[in-house]
Amino acid sequence: MKKRLSNNELNNIKRLINQNYTLNQICKIQNKSKTTIYYHYNKIKGKITNQIQINNNNDILIGEFIGLYAGDGYYYKTKNYIHRIYLCFNKEKESIYVDDLIKNNLFILFNKTPYKIVRENRLIIYYNSINIKKLIDTYLEWDTNQRKTYTIRLKKKINNLEFNIGFLRGCLDSDGYVNQFKIIFSSVSKILIQDIANILSNLEIKHSIYKYKEKRTNRKDIYHIYIKKSSQNKLINIINPRNKKRNAPAEIRISGDNFMNYHHSDTRLGRPQS
Repeated sequence: MKKRLSNNELNNIKRLINQNYTLNQICKIQNKSKTTIYYHYNKIKGKITNQIQINNNNDILIGEFIGLYAGDGYYYKTKNYIHRIYLCFNKEKESIYVDDLIKNNLFILFNKTPYKIVRENRLIIYYNSINIKKLIDTYLEWDTNQRKTYTIRLKKKINNLEFNIGFLRGCLDSDGYVNQFKIIFSSVSKILIQDIANILSNLEIKHSIYKYKEKRTNRKDIYHIYIKKSSQNKLINIINPRNKKRNAPAEIRISGDNFMNYHHSDTRLGRPQS
C-alpha cells in the first residue's frame, strides 16, 4: 500500500511548485516519484506539457515581435531555470499601444496574455517561456560581454518580405519616432541600424543615416535613420506602424542601464541579462 504524504510534505511540495521549481527539481528535493509530484503539480500549475507554442504561420507578426525585442526587450534566466522575456514601455504614453500589441500580436503568436507589472512610469510585460527565448535566438544575436542594446543585430540577412516588414514595424514602434512630419529609426547598435537600412533599400525606401555623437561620457553614440519625405507615405503604407504618434524626439527611450537599475531588487521580475 502506498504511503500517503504527510501534511508537511504536501506543504513543501506546494511551496516549491509556487516558487516555480521544475518537476524534476521537486522530485529530487522531496525524494519522491515523478508520478506523485506530478499529481500535485498538475493541480496547481496545470499540465506541464502546456508550454507556449509559437504560431509560426504569421511572419509579419514574428518579425514585429523580433524588431520590438531588439529595441525594448530583455532576457533573464532565474535561479529556478525559468526563462523570462521582458518588454518595457512608458506607462503614460504607451499603455494604449501595449493593449493593442497584446491583442493583435502577442496573443496571436503565443496564445497567452503576458504578465503585466507597473512600476511608477514603467509598464513591463513578460512571458516565462523557453520557446520564446529560442525564437529570439533564431533571429537575433549580440555580444554577451556588452549590453544587448549596444550590439544587437540580425543573425543573418532574412530574405522573407513579410518578416522584414514586421521587423521594421517593431523597430519603429520601439526605438523609432513617427508623426506627420518625420519618420526616424534610432539605435545605439550600429549593426542593427545597418540591418534596418538594408531592408529599407530592398523596399526602395529613400533614407539617410546620421550619427549623433554623445557628449556625455556615460552614454553611447546614437545612430539615426531619417526617411526621406518622398518615401514616408510609402513606408507607412507598407509597415503600418501601431505606435504612430509621439510627443518626444527620437531617442533610445529605455536603456539597459535604466531597466537594470530600476528592477534589480524586484524578486518577481529577476534581473535582466542584456
